[in-house]
Amino acid sequence: MSEIRVELMDSRDEFRPGRSGGSVNWAQLLSGALLLVFGLICVFCPLEVLMGLNVVIAVLIMLAGAINAAMYFRMRNTLFEQSGWSLFFAIMLVLIGVLLMLCPMVGVAVMGWILGLGAVLFGVVQLVAARRFYAVGSGIATLVGVSGALEVILGVLLCIWPSYLGVFIGLFAIVHAIDMIVFSLPIGRDRTNTLW
Repeated sequence: MSEIRVELMDSRDEFRPGRSGGSVNWAQLLSGALLLVFGLICVFCPLEVLMGLNVVIAVLIMLAGAINAAMYFRMRNTLFEQSGWSLFFAIMLVLIGVLLMLCPMVGVAVMGWILGLGAVLFGVVQLVAARRFYAVGSGIATLVGVSGALEVILGVLLCIWPSYLGVFIGLFAIVHAIDMIVFSLPIGRDRTNTLW
């Protein structure tokens, strides 16, 4: 009769730092490296990035308005007839897109507030996750906690100064890129990388 070896582990061992096992998660490492490059571009060329984002968003909004207007005219004499409000909202979408093209800083301010609030929310989620990692004695809890705190700070600053959106996007991307690169490396046993 053969002996079956059973290894009992403390759950804290799964998150113990060090290069003790597992392989590199190459997809996540590459994603982190690309995100890091994007973040550096945003930090060093913030105006160009913002103008590009503004144009993309304006075009998408105008396209959505044009599609809604076309659907109104297509459906107006059918069983699924739409009210005049559908046409009104379609025209408003097109006008908002045109406004964003003509006044790009309006779009930058709105994007800044939305992304700032999103960064604060995501940072709070990471702080909650860090607290749970601390509860199991995880070695990565500090990294997750610091990352979450930085995201909350960046989000608040972005809501206060939305004109610095490009720089904040870059810093946010760099913080996340470092997270992704660190978590792609073997930081514990084999199953550690499957948690991310």
